[in-house]
Amino acid sequence: MVREEALLWFKQGEHDLRKAYNDLITQDWDSAAFWSQQAAEKVLKALLLNAGITFRGHNLLEIAEVIEKELRLEVKELMNDLRELTTHYIISRYPNAANALPYQLYTYDKAKDLVERARRVVEWVRQYLR
Repeated sequence: MVREEALLWFKQGEHDLRKAYNDLITQDWDSAAFWSQQAAEKVLKALLLNAGITFRGHNLLEIAEVIEKELRLEVKELMNDLRELTTHYIISRYPNAANALPYQLYTYDKAKDLVERARRVVEWVRQYLR
């Protein structure tokens, strides 16, 4: 049985992923990048919360380490996606993070790639929250 708090975090992660897809349509590619990272972060935290573990922070690689250590789940297949998504928590939002305006940094192809990476993370977590 899935804990209520974990379910709430997972649902919010799914909602964030939907926002990322919508941002592809509106050409808000920096926002798509941000919401992709957020979707992955929230569903990964949902997995930890389901086991009674609270994680503070935004580094998806660190969250994956905790999942592997504490839940003994193999996260290897997601590591490239998590590496790529982690950096967009900051650079998709702040003009001084990458020495350029976020909305000028992102293209449709880049944003679409990030949304797809987040989708894979959401689907991976879904299999463990049944």
